[in-house]
Amino acid sequence: MELTCIYIDAANIILSAQGINFDLDLDLLFQYLYDKYRNCKIIFFIGDVTYLSTVRDVILKHNIELIIKQTVREGGKIKANCDVELANRITIDVERNLVQKIIIMSGDGDFVVLTDYAKDMGKEVNCISVAPKNTAIFIKQRVYLRLMYLVQIKGLLENKKALTKHVT
Repeated sequence: MELTCIYIDAANIILSAQGINFDLDLDLLFQYLYDKYRNCKIIFFIGDVTYLSTVRDVILKHNIELIIKQTVREGGKIKANCDVELANRITIDVERNLVQKIIIMSGDGDFVVLTDYAKDMGKEVNCISVAPKNTAIFIKQRVYLRLMYLVQIKGLLENKKALTKHVT
């Protein structure tokens, strides 16, 4: 059976969505991913931040593997180095042949070397980013990399309660 694994860089996806006033509903996102990629495993990489407590129940509801990294404050920003953990996990999964199709949910260009490696190892590699402006040029230049933007399906993924609040 071909396993699809979706590796989510939570900080990149959440902050990119917030940056364009897209109230991304993680419950709807996870349901969309399971509907689209029937036999998939989702791994959610996030720093140990306050936001985590608000989404933990949604993550557990969908039986998503949660990787929580310690955070530190550096120059006014909170850092967790989830990128390193995500890259390490993909490398291990490819080396052990535990995955056939890789979907990286991040617009971070730091992952392109990893996508090249996975492709060279015979894996199908796709990328889901929030919007073109949140996607590194290095990702856009990879012709083998199927790229999808969440803004293309924004109507399916936006928090309906938040939209209702804005209308009233």
